[in-house]
Amino acid sequence: MADKFIEQSKEIANNFIQNIVFIDDKAYKEDSTNNAFSALDVSNAFAKTGKICAIYAPKSISDIDSYNVILKKADVVILDWYLNIERNAEQQLDPNADADNDEPRGEFTLKLLKQLISDAGTDKLKLIIVYTGETRISDIKDDIINNIDLESFKVNDYTIKSSNVCIIIRAKSGKKFEHLPEYKPLIVEYDKLPELILTEFTNLTNGLLSNFALSAITTIRNNTSKILGSFSPKLDPAYLGHRVNLSNPSDAKELLVQLFGDAIAELIGNENIDTNTWVENWIHNRIEEKTINLAGKNLTVNKEILCKIISADSPDLNKKIASVTKISLGKKVSKLASQLFQYGDIQIEDSDISFAKLTHHKNIFLPQQKRPMLTLGTIIKGITPNLYYICIQQRCDSVRIQGERRFLFLPLEQNEACCSIIVSKEFKFRINESSYALKTIKFRANNGEQAIYAVKNDNGKYLFTSIHQEQYEWVVDLKEMHAQSIVNNYCAQLSRVGLNKSEWLRLIAKN
Repeated sequence: MADKFIEQSKEIANNFIQNIVFIDDKAYKEDSTNNAFSALDVSNAFAKTGKICAIYAPKSISDIDSYNVILKKADVVILDWYLNIERNAEQQLDPNADADNDEPRGEFTLKLLKQLISDAGTDKLKLIIVYTGETRISDIKDDIINNIDLESFKVNDYTIKSSNVCIIIRAKSGKKFEHLPEYKPLIVEYDKLPELILTEFTNLTNGLLSNFALSAITTIRNNTSKILGSFSPKLDPAYLGHRVNLSNPSDAKELLVQLFGDAIAELIGNENIDTNTWVENWIHNRIEEKTINLAGKNLTVNKEILCKIISADSPDLNKKIASVTKISLGKKVSKLASQLFQYGDIQIEDSDISFAKLTHHKNIFLPQQKRPMLTLGTIIKGITPNLYYICIQQRCDSVRIQGERRFLFLPLEQNEACCSIIVSKEFKFRINESSYALKTIKFRANNGEQAIYAVKNDNGKYLFTSIHQEQYEWVVDLKEMHAQSIVNNYCAQLSRVGLNKSEWLRLIAKN
């Protein structure tokens, strides 16, 4: 029986994948050796699946160096292991070096691999296939393993994988492997390459959120012309007319960011991305029967039970669970809901925290590249003493600053049990909304900036410095609506009316 979630994930991945880049020095040569490569056959195989296939045959070391930019843009990269590149006089290997290193096969592919892994870091998705005619495949795997950080990668046969990078080793077809039957499962014919890529890419991306992200990106790609039509050059005079009327012209860019974000949100919202059917299929794909302890009681769940719970018609999770399992767990079970869907080695607290940060942190692509500006929702940490604050200065009062200006802050108190802001796994905060807790700090704008910007120190941290030379480290910015909600709650606290009335009347009114 086909796995419906994997099939759905494959369809989504197939719609997303557009371009595949090959690097093979034999691509456009008549060659009958083990490393022969037919560019025509490969390009035809991908054309039949609607993919753009770019094939490059390097001739010099400078060609290899120039490919880095191209490979960053590729959805999938396929590299030959032995790239036979001619060297000029300055690039010749040391004649006194050991014979084993005289012409290291795989030298240039390893160079490209290490650059791709470095560019991907810990958050950029990359599928890399080493597609070789070499018969020493086991040695190739060892060479790759010896040149990467094994703390970040796991090795499974001829797949070397981290959380976001996957390197697989496969063999070109030919008679060379007839005497090496153990490698025959690794042989991939040209016309099977598209399916291999789709399967391995799906293995990297088959999750509910990642599937949604891929579907959204595909929607943006497919509607590029429509987006450009809405952001037409005909609007330039109107935009410049708007900009020239602003006392702070940099605000015009902020409007463009907002308008573009709204346009993208409308496109994705109008797209029929059927996430409902994904959920039950995900449960059938991921969940095995298990017994978990929730709210002090043991609960046995399996695929069928979870599908019934998640589709039950009730806003109360405890009632949903009780209707299916006949076990009542109480109201506290709502905070433990994620444990129902735990699988593999995923840590539930890490999952909950990461998702919570996605919902209220404005800066999800860290480290921060742009200098942070002090405004509504900025969280800072004092250097001495080590205290956290959130800025509640309205955005309109955080710009057009001439000289000095006071900024308003509320203290953040570390609280595991009752937190409304999560900075990290170790730092969870509630806001002290008492009127007497309000703190003001005075800052001075640098010449011509008209706003308070952090400055990066030698340790890579961004610091705000007050007029009294007190330093505060920038931590994160909250999303605008989340930050505005904090201000509204604080203002509600300020507007409370203290009445001196009968205690008996107050108590019965409270009940």
